[in-house]
Amino acid sequence: MTNLRFISTSELERQLDGSDERFAAYFFAIYNCSPDDPGGINKIREWLKQEYPTKAIPVGRYFVLLDEAAAGALNFYFQTLIDSGLFQDDYVAYANRRLKEIEEARNISQSLLIPGTLTEGQLANDFHLAFVAGVAISKNQIIES
Repeated sequence: MTNLRFISTSELERQLDGSDERFAAYFFAIYNCSPDDPGGINKIREWLKQEYPTKAIPVGRYFVLLDEAAAGALNFYFQTLIDSGLFQDDYVAYANRRLKEIEEARNISQSLLIPGTLTEGQLANDFHLAFVAGVAISKNQIIES
């Protein structure tokens, strides 16, 4: 049997080493596309990088966004999914839940005595997904096809 495991966006982010391959895996886990795809989220991320230059950390040829820039990118991504009309109600509900969780995490980090800094990977981290995936893997319900 194959050794399956779940890897969170936070962990993928910690493993960034400047290589295109690692960044592409990290980016796909968050935005479901390549960091080299034209338009969409990549244009928004570039705009946010220009708008908040201190909130973009270089990683090889790419960058990771922080704080309001990271929240802005994720909000755009999930709101676009919701507004597209392409997804079933359960996926729209998931995207709405993620929007609320991201906003809550951001609000909590900013309400601390010393406001915390959150990255795209940290804000995109879905604890519920990690739990459900872990349970499914432990019950051998995720298999190779």
